[in-house]
Amino acid sequence: MTFIGKLLALANLLVGLGLLTWSISVYVDRPSWFDPATEVVEKGNTPLMFAQLKQEIETLNRAVNLASLAWGEQKATLEKAEARRADRLKKYAERLQWARKGNPAQGGAAFFEPVYLKDAAGKDTGILDLDKLGKPIEGPDKLPLKGADTLLDNFGADVRAVAELTEQSLAARKEYDRIGSLIEAEEVRLLKMMEIREAVQAELFYLAAVELGVYETREIVLARQRQLTQRLTELGSPAK
Repeated sequence: MTFIGKLLALANLLVGLGLLTWSISVYVDRPSWFDPATEVVEKGNTPLMFAQLKQEIETLNRAVNLASLAWGEQKATLEKAEARRADRLKKYAERLQWARKGNPAQGGAAFFEPVYLKDAAGKDTGILDLDKLGKPIEGPDKLPLKGADTLLDNFGADVRAVAELTEQSLAARKEYDRIGSLIEAEEVRLLKMMEIREAVQAELFYLAAVELGVYETREIVLARQRQLTQRLTELGSPAK
């Protein structure tokens, strides 16, 4: 046998021994795929078994089914919440419009006392019930408050009315001052007329007293004249 042949035989022997060693190690360290699943696993071991993998697959399938069911329930809950949110946003927009313009169905009232949703025990929650209206909120005049825009319009009208009334008041004050001046002038004239009247009355009283004195003197003179005439007649002397 030649040297090359011997070398090839030695190499074949070494390769065969290696394959034998590898086969033995693979057989010894083979995974226990078909062994029944163990309930207790010692620390540091990670056994691989078809039964264990089947249990894990079943567990994962159940988890997937539960997750899918929960996802469907949560999706339905979300859709319901989104629809409720859209409905409440619409009703909030309507109430905001009431706050500005007033609610035509309530005579223009804009603000209402809150009505809350009830819980299972029948108690008020912190969530407004937008399908029900409370009593209209009244202002200082005991009337329902109107919308903000309506109040602004009324305020503008009141301001214009106040400005007009202020102008009328100024004109009335000027007229009052003018009439007051006329009254003062008339009072001065009246006082003068009263003074003149008193002076005339005093003179009239004086003249009346003088006239009375003259009348009495005339009566006395006439009576004396009659007496003298009668005496002369008695004495036989004709009266002249």
